[in-house]
Amino acid sequence: MTTNTKRPIWYILGCLSAVFLFSRCSSGTSNEEIEKYQQRSDSLSVETATDVTIRYTDSARLKAIITAPLMERYPDADKPYLEMTKGLNAEFYNKNGQVVNWLRANYGVHYEKDKTIELRDKVQVRNKYDEQLESEELYWDQATKRIHTDKFVKIKRQDELIYGEGFESNETFTKYKIIKPSGRVKLKEVESEGDSTQVSEP
Repeated sequence: MTTNTKRPIWYILGCLSAVFLFSRCSSGTSNEEIEKYQQRSDSLSVETATDVTIRYTDSARLKAIITAPLMERYPDADKPYLEMTKGLNAEFYNKNGQVVNWLRANYGVHYEKDKTIELRDKVQVRNKYDEQLESEELYWDQATKRIHTDKFVKIKRQDELIYGEGFESNETFTKYKIIKPSGRVKLKEVESEGDSTQVSEP
């Protein structure tokens, strides 16, 4: 992984202002004010990396690998996040180390404290059965191990096409539910619950 740290011009100006602030300590500026200014300056910095590979593990077991051509980290003290403006690809692994799910999107942002990843713009998910989901927005919740959206979704399954609004799935995209299905749905294994369609792995 190649890492390049870039400091925007306003960050550099902020640092120069901090130096000026230090030089005026004897004129009545308190240490507390200086510390607060330093913390604010640090929160404005952006850490940039190219050709990034991130490995997600759970109890020492590999769960997923995410690759992105560009990643920018905003180390905000309250809500730090990683932004992937040039897209990303992800592979999900089962307990045997086999790839069971693939994911790609043109944009992604990872909220570190919330352990959630927001995906937008031509999001695609494909499982080991070659079933493919397409949507413009999707959320991956690492804490609950769920993938979901309230937007329009389209699922290609063999010769069948399913579409509707709202979607929930496990991480491997083998057990999923369309909240509000529409159109003509032809499935071999369907369990109806209210106005939702439940699909289990074959």
